[in-house]
Amino acid sequence: MATISTNNYNIGGIDIYFDATEGHASLLLGTVEGATFRTAARNIGNIVSAEFNPDITYVDHFISVKGSRRRDLIQPTTKALTINFTFDEINASNLRRFFLASKLGGAANYLAPMEKALPTGSVSVLFHTDVGRDFVYSIPKAVIRPDGALAMNTEDWWSGPMILDVLYYSTGQWASKPYGKLNTEAIA
Repeated sequence: MATISTNNYNIGGIDIYFDATEGHASLLLGTVEGATFRTAARNIGNIVSAEFNPDITYVDHFISVKGSRRRDLIQPTTKALTINFTFDEINASNLRRFFLASKLGGAANYLAPMEKALPTGSVSVLFHTDVGRDFVYSIPKAVIRPDGALAMNTEDWWSGPMILDVLYYSTGQWASKPYGKLNTEAIA
């Protein structure tokens, strides 16, 4: 098979920006889509690995033809999208997300683990590439939750696995795109 275009090859990673407001007004704004939303305060920090995982359940339909069954339709019945990622910036904000912690007495650096519900909000995922095109996934509603152990090792960087669950959100401008908007145009 011939290559369509080497411009379609990508090497790079992602940045995740999170705000605790669902359907945030600035999620699609800026000269580059979502640039207004993507601020240092909303950045999760260094993401060392990430993967997108669509989870779709299908139901098959069969018709009877001369005594045998023939599949004539496949219909998706359950749709879910998760982004598994691992961060290695061990700071108060990321530990608060990882331990579902609240600020203890309002102090930013003192946390009360397992005291907070899962945080929902808006997310902008920036795919930044060394080779290929950068693109953006704007998500109006998502949950970020821990996904395993916070690895502490004397011979490697500490890192924490998390999951970003994309949730259905059909309010306002998101009515026609309830799982967000993936912009695959070159945004450099």
